[in-house]
Amino acid sequence: MAAVSELARLRREIDGLVRAVELDMRPGSRSPMTPEAKRRLKSEIETCMQTLDELRNRLGG
Repeated sequence: MAAVSELARLRREIDGLVRAVELDMRPGSRSPMTPEAKRRLKSEIETCMQTLDELRNRLGG
């Protein structure tokens, strides 16, 4: 099933994003996140969450 494979890939990508954010937010990070970058990332995550929520609702109904 293609959807199951894509979901597994998405989960791996999310894990990678979590690790990258944790590195960037550590005190003394080589590439600390600016407040603007944090806002943009948060906005993009919210957009992804909305899309996933809409997909979840389609699958439930």
